[in-house]
Amino acid sequence: MKIGIIGATGMAGSAFVIEGYQRGHQVTAITRSASKVTRMFGNEIPALERQNFELTREDLTQFDVIVVASTFSRASDHPRFAEYLHDQLAGTDAPIVVFVVGSSTLQMPDGSVMADRLGLMRGQAPWIEVAIEQAAELNYLKTVDDFAWMAISPQQAFMPGPATPTYLKSDDALIFNNRQESRVTTGTLAKALYDELANPTQPTFTVALLPPISFNN
Repeated sequence: MKIGIIGATGMAGSAFVIEGYQRGHQVTAITRSASKVTRMFGNEIPALERQNFELTREDLTQFDVIVVASTFSRASDHPRFAEYLHDQLAGTDAPIVVFVVGSSTLQMPDGSVMADRLGLMRGQAPWIEVAIEQAAELNYLKTVDDFAWMAISPQQAFMPGPATPTYLKSDDALIFNNRQESRVTTGTLAKALYDELANPTQPTFTVALLPPISFNN
């Protein structure tokens, strides 16, 4: 597949680049800085140098899959960029656009959604605003059906690290291991995404580490 990664030099995006390349896909980094892509990945990964909100329909439709792993300086740009991509791609069957949304979109054990709880703390910290806007991003996507999209969520703790051999999967719930930890590595999230692209089963999903592990040993 031809896969474009928006935010390819970030923590999550770089894991998607590496996993896709290792699986033999044609991966392109969609980035504000082509030189940074070269520094990170060498010449193996081509770069399409664009600002996010300057991407055109022609830019996007050359790919089979677009992965949105961007961070934004303004939290409200998360849903705004989803709307922008919808405007560019409405009426198309390809590419599939995969949005990496936050764990705020997931259900707590009591059935409530984490973003609703965070809404009570709005304004207390910048990360809370990002989490709330990522939930708004997913809520917006659920209202449109004229372009192909998927959403993948990390767990509460999202950390750099390699893929684990196995993982737990859910459509929209926090997952806790036997230590009551809700966590996943960048490598495992990337592995799960490409597994899903190879055999699509659901439009929204999340994964977690199956065993509690440490990368400090």
